[in-house]
Amino acid sequence: MRFNSKLFKTIGLTLGLVALGGCALPELERLDDEPVSTERFTLPPSRRTHPAIDGCQRFLVALREGRYETAYRHLSSDTRKALALKAQAVGWQGEDVLRLRKIPISQDVTLAAPFDPVKTFALPSIQTLQLLATPSAGGGTVEQRLRLKGPDGTSRELTMRFEGLAWRIHNPELTSAQN
Repeated sequence: MRFNSKLFKTIGLTLGLVALGGCALPELERLDDEPVSTERFTLPPSRRTHPAIDGCQRFLVALREGRYETAYRHLSSDTRKALALKAQAVGWQGEDVLRLRKIPISQDVTLAAPFDPVKTFALPSIQTLQLLATPSAGGGTVEQRLRLKGPDGTSRELTMRFEGLAWRIHNPELTSAQN
């Protein structure tokens, strides 16, 4: 049998890349009764962020960075449908409402009202995000209420919905106007 150095170099390089990639994996949440050996790969409970808070933060970061399609996907399906329905009246897509910062109020595009997605779904400046006790939404819907507080003392409550393995902002005012 002949020694194939190229094959062994390729295998070695592949194993090295896999090992290097494993070092860059995100930390996981530490579970109760895990062995001490997992501590370097996990986050202690004091450093955890609730996924609903993370979902809200991701929405705001996407808006701030101008990634409107991503921000639109961070909205609940009912909220996206409500925006899309209003946008379709003038031939827009739902994310165009976020991008153009206007919301159609009739079939005439010149009658679009100003729309600030940050003020509609959150606060312009957030100092704290707090989980609130949330009653069961029923109907198989999982929701979490958040209270946002700004540095100027303003506060706002918003609803996060768990859909498609992610927490998404749900705006009942927009969805009730749809009906």
